Amino acid sequence: MPFAFSLVLALCCLLTGNASAADSASTSIVLTGKVMATVMRSVPIPFNAVVDEVLVKPGDAVQEGTPLLRYHLQDEAARGLQREVTTGATTTSGSTTENVKSQILDMERQLAETTAQRNKARQLANSGLGSRQALNRLEDDVRSLQQRIELLHSTIQKAESNFALRLKELEDYFGEPIREGQLLPRILALTSPIAGYVLSLESSLNPGGVLAAGTAPVKVGQLNPVLIEVPVYEAEISGIKEGDVASVEIPSLENKKFTAKVSEIAWVSNDMTVTSPSYYTIELIVPNPDLELKPGFKAVVYFNDTRK
Repeated sequence: MPFAFSLVLALCCLLTGNASAADSASTSIVLTGKVMATVMRSVPIPFNAVVDEVLVKPGDAVQEGTPLLRYHLQDEAARGLQREVTTGATTTSGSTTENVKSQILDMERQLAETTAQRNKARQLANSGLGSRQALNRLEDDVRSLQQRIELLHSTIQKAESNFALRLKELEDYFGEPIREGQLLPRILALTSPIAGYVLSLESSLNPGGVLAAGTAPVKVGQLNPVLIEVPVYEAEISGIKEGDVASVEIPSLENKKFTAKVSEIAWVSNDMTVTSPSYYTIELIVPNPDLELKPGFKAVVYFNDTRK
């Protein structure tokens, strides 16, 4: 075989091989994302409080209702809450239901008197000895008193219903039934709202520390499985569908490999600006029975992985 022909044949084979490799590589999609907890809950403290004891540390397994820390109310918060329980049900205007019931008794007496006057005026009007105009005024007074009494009964019912709900809410906070007028327990516990693992504690969370109402000193999450979120370029999103399996490498774990499955694909781009490229967030589920994957780990995701 002539040397020139052999050279051309070898070059053609090389080019063909490179083209095949390029075609194969073009089907591989490599993405980078972050490991996330499937569920993460920040646990807020409901009152201005002082920490007595921290009961957990990051990584601890907890069940729903597990105490995370114990605390007592700051003096002003404790006085306000005790006053609320001692006072009992109140209306939106601040009146106690006992005061409203007293108003009802006064109105019922007034209604009885007005009704008697109305009945007498009706008899006189029917016999031609009384004024129809006076009778109509008394009829209006009777209806007005009846409506006001009904409104006050409705107000009492709403106030008592709201107070019962409030006592139930306090029962959840204190971990025991709370009755109207009782002396409240001094120590409360902040409990986990879900089963999972303690992800983090506020850095300043120590016995004696003060926590403002609404702050969340503890985060709890579920870590088996975990999620990986990755942005996908618009030209590649059509090549991925729910249920697809991908290979995941975690650089922090010496590129240890895991298997992931696509659980969700966004239908709307992260950025709808016309001049910007569009990326769509996809979520992948990764089993994590040994809790090796921690939220925040960088993850490299390979679809149609062609590597040897």
